Amino acid sequence: MKTLFKVWSFLDGLYFSCSRLEYVNKKTKNIFRVKLLTYRGKSIALSNGTYIRANDVLLKIHLHNCLLMSEIADIKNDTKRAIYVYQRVKSSMPGLADFIRNHPKTEKIKGIIGVTILSRGVSRLGFEVKDIPNPYYRAMRQSYMKPIFLLCHAGKNVSRKPENLVPKFLIMPKDRIFSQYLQQV
Repeated sequence: MKTLFKVWSFLDGLYFSCSRLEYVNKKTKNIFRVKLLTYRGKSIALSNGTYIRANDVLLKIHLHNCLLMSEIADIKNDTKRAIYVYQRVKSSMPGLADFIRNHPKTEKIKGIIGVTILSRGVSRLGFEVKDIPNPYYRAMRQSYMKPIFLLCHAGKNVSRKPENLVPKFLIMPKDRIFSQYLQQV
């Protein structure tokens, strides 16, 4: 297990340096790493009336999985691990909101988007869960997310079957991020 984690950490470092990701706040160990992207998919309607359309600028969020793995390594209970991850994401959201507010392209950023196979409970954080319409993109994401899931749960009794884990978009419009999290900065 430790060898797999070391390999993963090495590969994560390579991915970080090649992917244009940046830390939201490395000093505070914010769990998010991000990059700007121009959305290229089909239009997505959000509950507040916002539409994410082709060519909209979004901030793509990535969980810093290696940092997270090191923090939960000693937690054996899956429920406690899930609660820890939820709290860690929740505590990082104000920093993410502040990052967007202070970003040089804040006026262009329409919201945040992420991809996950674990989406239960994220609506309490303000996210909307949407299906990924492109089957090729969905399959590509699933091909690397399942091994990460299995590595995170190696040697543990897992209640979810990996074949049922389908990637989804997590999306939040900028106004919701600001209204829900800026006052906490």
